Amino acid sequence: MSASRPRALWRWLETSAVESGYGPIMTELAQGLALVLAAFAAGWTAFFSLMIAPQAFRDLDQGRADRFVRNAMKGGHPVAAGVCAASGVSAFMGGAPGGGAVIGLCAVMYVMAAWTLAPRSDTRPPPGGKRVLKTARIVASMITALIILVAFAAIGMIALGI
Repeated sequence: MSASRPRALWRWLETSAVESGYGPIMTELAQGLALVLAAFAAGWTAFFSLMIAPQAFRDLDQGRADRFVRNAMKGGHPVAAGVCAASGVSAFMGGAPGGGAVIGLCAVMYVMAAWTLAPRSDTRPPPGGKRVLKTARIVASMITALIILVAFAAIGMIALGI
């Protein structure tokens, strides 16, 4: 590979949609779509973390609330990761690569939270012991709460075109 190829690739990645021929309307549309998708992911996460999960633990018994929150995370987090990934692609197209990278980090964090709650077959508890699912749920909940802050930072970066 010649030395000019990586520079050409980097130059291509650095160009915004305006410079590559999409035009200012497409750039604004992509940036607006990125903002809407990022705000949707942040809002859904804040609603789940601050409203749904605490209410489940207030109204349901401990076992049912734990199952409800765990199943909601396992089902909703992959969808939210896809929304964040789409927002990241749209942010890159809209000329906000920094915001796209940060919202991409949110997508990775959603996948990490869902993976934390996934059933494990490789780790068996010791004989007579049992796997502690409460710790996994707490870790996934903390990752989810952290996602809100990262998503708000990404929204600000996308809005500023950074």
